[in-house]
Order: sequence, then structure tokens, then C-alpha cells
Amino acid sequence: MAGWLSWLRRSEPESARLERVAALRWVVLDVETSGLDVAKDTLLSIGAVAVRAGHIVVDDSFERGVRPRAASDRANILIHGIGEEAQRAGVPPAQACGDLIDWAGAAPLVAFHAAFDRAFLERTVRDTLRRRFDADWLDLAALAPALNPGVRATALDDWLVHFDLPVDERHRAGDDAFATAMLFLRLLAQVPPGERDLAGLRRLAQAGRWLG
Repeated sequence: MAGWLSWLRRSEPESARLERVAALRWVVLDVETSGLDVAKDTLLSIGAVAVRAGHIVVDDSFERGVRPRAASDRANILIHGIGEEAQRAGVPPAQACGDLIDWAGAAPLVAFHAAFDRAFLERTVRDTLRRRFDADWLDLAALAPALNPGVRATALDDWLVHFDLPVDERHRAGDDAFATAMLFLRLLAQVPPGERDLAGLRRLAQAGRWLG
């Protein structure tokens, strides 16, 4: 099947391919958690925004606070700013994840250090909805250095500074998703239009790993 899909893409008229790629809906996503250990820590919030045709679609966005079994500790609250009252006001994890799945649909998911967001979402969906969280992911932490091999940057903040992207708020899921979406658009501008689909961007990211 993969061979047939590859052949179809190669035989697709360039004009049709450009239209298809331009029409793609991407979902740029970020999560906040009670810690970094996916085995014991929990989701606290999910934020996401759609990107389509080279624009952030603010009206097509998603944000849910997630109610944990117990509020996270003070040191963690100081990082994400989600206090005990706000945590108690969140929706159950199953509802938050179910809402995200319905809203995102089949769109590829984009994140910075995507393995972190992916691990928390996959575990929460598995534990609460008793199903798999099947989604295609693109990691900007791999794509950014692949497209900019001379840049000494590792964290999302480093890349935002490098590209002079203004961000007023950080470390809240919705704000971080919007910041990541701005970086995503800047990276897309460095890629030939016909390669701005998931397969093309993944190829570039993978090539960057080999070069690194």
C-alpha cells in the first residue's frame, strides 16, 4: 500500500498537489502536566490551534482544563500557573481527551518535543477511554534544526528568540500552542510549497537527524 501511495503522489499533477497541500489542516498542540514522569504524573490542560493555508486559524482552537485526582504541588503550580481552584474546575480526563479527538479529527498533530505530549495523551486516552489514540505527529524539535543546521537552539524559547517571534505569555497550554504555531509557520516558509505535507516535512526532519 505504501508503494502505491508513493507512486500516486509522484504522478499527481503539480497544481493538484499544491492545492492539496495548501488545504491541509494542521493541529498545533501543547499540554501542561503535573510533572515530567508520564508513568505517574497527570494532564492538567490541553491547548491547540489549527493552522491552514499558511495562517493560524484563531477561531479554530481548543482548550480544556483537566481535573486531576489531586492538585499538583506548589512548585509545579508556579511553572504552569494553574492553581488548585482552576485544577478542580477542569473537566474529567476522559472528557478532555474525547473532546480533543473529536475536534482534531484526522489532522496531523504538531508539537515541540512531540514525544512528551504524545506520551501523556496516549496514556490518558488508554487509561480513561480504553482505546488507542491514533494520530500522525510532527515534531518541530526535529524539523527546526534540520532546516536551520547552523543555529544553536534547543528549547522552544530559543527558536522563538532566533526568529524574533513575539510571545507575551508562556507555559500555559493555549499560549504555548499559539507560540508553537508561530514557529511552525516560520518553518513552513522555509520549505518548498510542494513539500509542505506531513510526508515531506517528516523527510526533512529525518534528513536533519542523519546530517546531525
